[in-house]
Amino acid sequence: MHEAMDWLVRLHEPQVRDSDLVEWTLWYEADARRQQAFEQMRQLWIGAGALAEGPEGCARIERLLAPPREADARGRHAWPRLALAACAALATVGVAWLSHRVFHARPPASGAGVPLVRQMALPDGTSIEVAPGTRIVVRYTAARRQVALLGGEAYFTVHHDPSRPFLVTVNGLTVRDVGTAFNVRKAGSRANVTVVRGEIEVSPGSGAASRGHAGVRVSAGEEVRWGRRTRPVVQRTNTGRALAWRQGRLEYIDEPLSAVIADVDRYARQPVAIGDKAAGRIAFTGTVFARYADQWVRALPGEFPVRLVLGPGRSLVLESRTDKRP
Repeated sequence: MHEAMDWLVRLHEPQVRDSDLVEWTLWYEADARRQQAFEQMRQLWIGAGALAEGPEGCARIERLLAPPREADARGRHAWPRLALAACAALATVGVAWLSHRVFHARPPASGAGVPLVRQMALPDGTSIEVAPGTRIVVRYTAARRQVALLGGEAYFTVHHDPSRPFLVTVNGLTVRDVGTAFNVRKAGSRANVTVVRGEIEVSPGSGAASRGHAGVRVSAGEEVRWGRRTRPVVQRTNTGRALAWRQGRLEYIDEPLSAVIADVDRYARQPVAIGDKAAGRIAFTGTVFARYADQWVRALPGEFPVRLVLGPGRSLVLESRTDKRP
């Protein structure tokens, strides 16, 4: 409990460093008892922050410095320190609360003991499940919580806080949580967001790729798709299919092979890429079992008009057999 309290205070300091957050992640994920302690202290932090609000908040906190006679040792030390820290955080508008860059390395695609999903818990209670090879940047401030999905796939269960919006940016658009759970997938130039519970708002970002796009609202059981040169399209979908990656299955219906390969490459032991547009445009419907990604790639020439050639660094390149290049 004392370690959890120390971490909460450190994470709320204005000059929190990326190395601190990496260290916290390792500490948090190493033991379920640490996760439970951190959650309990987080709730205490929230209570302290609420108590510190208003013009009399800090004076109210000072009265707590003398611990109650019947309080246990943990309560005597933890509550005043957290309360004062919350008071200081509230007094500093716009100060960085959390700034965290997370990279997920490529794990082996085979072996019964290899995890295909990694779980992350953020200090506000939001949880993120990430697929192998997923790259995200998490940046929290006093005003908002923002995640940039640079590649891969992640499932978000958001702790809703109307005063601090939760935003996910991907492919030039911004996904705004409206109290929900949703899945975000980035495969090459394509992006999909599937809403499992609640609603989201998708609006243009600041990049050139989003110019001319109008905002859309997406509800549970719906999916929004877009590419770098296409507008967002909302349609009904099977959320179970979109979340099948959490059980090690990648399921597709009429998906271009370029997007499928972008997904499969994150699971395969041997890197694989699309070599020409003709191969990338081939439509694929079916299931790829993540643990057998390499075998699936090697079977493609027997199912489609493509060939596999050896590329740089012993990578595999998928080319169309109808390609006219010499």
